[in-house]
Amino acid sequence: MNKKTILYVGNFSFPFGNASGKRVYANGKLLKDLGYKVIFIGVDKEVERLKPLKNTHRVFDGFDYYNFPYPKSYFEWIGYKNVFKELIIFLNEENLMEDLALIIYYGTPRLSIFNKKLINYCNKNNIKVVADCVDWLSPKTNSIIYNLVKWMDNTYQKAYVNKKADGIIAISRYLNNYYNIHGCKTVIIPPLSPIKYDVSHLDFAFRNKKVISYAGQPFGKGKRITNLNSLKDRIDKTIVLLHAAKKKGCEFIFNIYGLTKEEYLYSIPSHSSYIEELGDSICFNGTMPNEEIVDRIKKSDFTILIRDVNRDTTAGFPTKVSESISCGTPVITTKTSDLEEYIIEGKNGYFIDLHDKSCAMQQLINILNQTSEKVYEMKKECLKEGIFYYEKFKAKVGEFVISLFDDQ
Repeated sequence: MNKKTILYVGNFSFPFGNASGKRVYANGKLLKDLGYKVIFIGVDKEVERLKPLKNTHRVFDGFDYYNFPYPKSYFEWIGYKNVFKELIIFLNEENLMEDLALIIYYGTPRLSIFNKKLINYCNKNNIKVVADCVDWLSPKTNSIIYNLVKWMDNTYQKAYVNKKADGIIAISRYLNNYYNIHGCKTVIIPPLSPIKYDVSHLDFAFRNKKVISYAGQPFGKGKRITNLNSLKDRIDKTIVLLHAAKKKGCEFIFNIYGLTKEEYLYSIPSHSSYIEELGDSICFNGTMPNEEIVDRIKKSDFTILIRDVNRDTTAGFPTKVSESISCGTPVITTKTSDLEEYIIEGKNGYFIDLHDKSCAMQQLINILNQTSEKVYEMKKECLKEGIFYYEKFKAKVGEFVISLFDDQ
């Protein structure tokens, strides 16, 4: 293969705007190390309207990236034709077609018909196309119409369009097996870290109170949660468990990044007594810059991520876990996705069994009652292994990309 340019396009906010942006950034560094030039086209809420992509050009860490506007209305979501047209104009104006070997799409910037048009275009122009598949979510809003449209679009992409691609980058074994059974070339790549932290990055204080962190937005702000089982991140169960642990004498500070106290209680008003009784053991920090959140996580004893086991959590892979371990903070979590392949109990994290509430509470109490010396050793273990550092996956991805061109 002589062509050396790869285009990464989709509904991500490069480089740190969301978990999607972080994933494609790390994957881009990996592909760059393999000798490819990688260009990103994502979405950005600050781009007010659709305009020539070249007018949105920016550079980060040596990567050129561009953005479509993030769709703000129903009509913008279905406007895939104009977005696709702008993409083709960009490819031709920037003379990328001569050296374009591969297009990787992550999700879709509009309806998934966009990806079908993209695959057809690539087939006609002898360009390989790969789907970066990271989830298979079930829509769970209060709108029946929205849920139906979202389900149809998601199913069309996951069950039909992706199988037309030349290959699949799957975030989990579940997705890998699904596409592999249907004859697709696949490779499993969890969320990777673009940075190699080491022990010199440790910023740890020996203290009596454990510091636990959660970063994310487990639900849409300003919405009442009528069904807590619809939450992917069970922040509600986390708070209930920590409330019980405090009653048993555990001392800790639970930092939540991404929500204010008012936002949480508006969505889950039934938790007002839990929040009140936790008192200064819980701290809502609201929205903060990604860099500052990572710094706070590095200084934490643990991060915590409680999820139920279902298709949503089995098909995906929590970026929060890979980020936490990568920057030296062990995780407290549940056995979802492929986490058992990466988390070693007592080394870089702990699992909690939600099937038995009393057992889960005792597990959490035991974890919180550990010595600071034990936590410090776990933090060093996280950094020593670097299990999610992108360079560990270079050979695997290199073989996958080469296999796409076996028939040429």
